[in-house]
Amino acid sequence: MAHRLDAGRLCRVLDADPARRCGMMPLQPFWWDLAVFLLCFAGFALLALASEREGKALLRRAPSAAQRLAFRLMGWPLLAAALAVCVLGWRGNFGAVVWFGWLTVAALAVVFGIAYRPWRPAPREPASRLERGRDAERTPAATPCWQRCRRGVAAAGLLVIPAGFGWALYQAPVHPLLRADAVQGRIGPWAFTLVEEEQAAPEDTPAGVPVKHLMLRFCDACEGGIRAAYVQLREPRSSRSKGVRFMGERRQREAVLAIPTAVTPKDQLWLTVVGKDGRTHRAALEVSRVSPATARFIQERTR
Repeated sequence: MAHRLDAGRLCRVLDADPARRCGMMPLQPFWWDLAVFLLCFAGFALLALASEREGKALLRRAPSAAQRLAFRLMGWPLLAAALAVCVLGWRGNFGAVVWFGWLTVAALAVVFGIAYRPWRPAPREPASRLERGRDAERTPAATPCWQRCRRGVAAAGLLVIPAGFGWALYQAPVHPLLRADAVQGRIGPWAFTLVEEEQAAPEDTPAGVPVKHLMLRFCDACEGGIRAAYVQLREPRSSRSKGVRFMGERRQREAVLAIPTAVTPKDQLWLTVVGKDGRTHRAALEVSRVSPATARFIQERTR
C-alpha cells in the first residue's frame, strides 16, 4: 500500500525536490574536529619546512633538496587525510566545508607560529643618526602602488576568510538532537534522545503521503548493545510489527515516518528497540510531546 512506503523509498521521493534533503549535518564528537585540525596543521607545517625561506627560519639552516621533497611528500598526504576524515565524518556535502574551514584556521596558526617563533632573531638596535642618513641614501625606490594593493588584498583575505567561517558557524542552526524540544527517556536499559528534524507539520510528498522526519540517538555506552531501532504510529499489533527502521550512523539515526490516513489523535508514537541479545523493548510516546505540529496536523485531518 502507498502508506507503507519504506524510509529509503521516501528519501528517494523527497530527493526529487532540490529544496529538501533527507538528513542534516552529522553530529560528531569534538575529537573529530581536533583530529582534522591537527592533520591540517601538521600538513601545513611540513609544507612550510619544504619552502626555502620558511624552512630556513624554522630549522635555522637551509633544508636540502632531498629534505624539501620529503617534507612535501609528507605534507600533502596529511591534508588529503584531513579531507578524508571530513568526508567520512560529515559526508561529502558538509565535509568539504568543514575541511576548508579547518584548513584556514590551521594555515593561520602556522603563519603566526612562524612569525612569532621563540627562536626568531632579535630586533635590530636603533641606528644612529649618521647611519640612518647613510641608509636613506641607499634606500631603493618606493614600492609600486599595485604591489601595495596586492599585499593589502592578501592581508584582508587572511582576515575575511576566517571571519566568514566563524560567522557561518555562528549562524548555523542548532542541531535537532541538541535542541530544547528533544525528548529524552529510557527504553529497556538504554537512554535515548528523540526529536523531529524540523519543527513543522508533516510534509506532503509527490506520492501523496505525508511524512515526518525523526532523529534518534542513544547514549555512547548504549550503542554496543543495540541491534536496531524502529518507530511507528499506533500500537504494534504483533511482536513482529516494528514500523520504520532508523537508518544512519550510530550517533545519529534517522527515519522517515509515514502518517497513515487511519491514525487518530489518541494514537501514540511507538519506539521499538531490538538488542543484540535478541530482546525487544517498546516505549510509547505522545505525538504532541515529540512533534506538536504533527499532533495538530492529525487533529485537523480527523475533523
